[in-house]
Amino acid sequence: MRKLLWRLSLPVLFLVGVVAVLLFTNIYTFHRLTDEAPIAKLRFTQLGPQEYAVELRSGDFCHPQHFVLYGDEWRMDARFLKWKPLANLLGLDAMYRLERLSGRYRTLSDENSSRHQAWRIGKLPAVDLFSIGQDWKYWSPVDTLYGSSVYERIDPGQEYTVYRSQSGLLVRRSPAAPARYEDGALVISIEKDCS
Repeated sequence: MRKLLWRLSLPVLFLVGVVAVLLFTNIYTFHRLTDEAPIAKLRFTQLGPQEYAVELRSGDFCHPQHFVLYGDEWRMDARFLKWKPLANLLGLDAMYRLERLSGRYRTLSDENSSRHQAWRIGKLPAVDLFSIGQDWKYWSPVDTLYGSSVYERIDPGQEYTVYRSQSGLLVRRSPAAPARYEDGALVISIEKDCS
């Protein structure tokens, strides 16, 4: 009787295992396709009408770069390499290279008649994988190469975080933590020790 029960339970256990693997695989695909990572943080200080100083932190977020932008909005551009779905499921994340930071104006008349300034924010690589990927994309796990851009209204009271997703850039903002006094001591919010 025991042998019979054991023989009958083996297919049930196998079926439960298969269902568990399929369920885990399905959940894993959602994780891989919705993966995001922060790649840059921006803070602004107004210098004059439609003129802003910007502090940009990217990479390890410990070495800020400083620029001046003109306009009502800021814009960040990046070059993306997106993998084919199977390569993505195997763990390859979209690759990016930050390229440019610039200002924008809300109105076309301001855009066409006002001062512009664009800044290179990424380093030019010694070997350009994006060009190589474009040349060999039919024989490689590369799905596509493209530019991605994000822009947002400038508000000095906000800190902007730019994220890399599997399909491009996105931005979220949060109130900037200002320096303040507590019990007679100056308190400055630090997210990460960069020493």
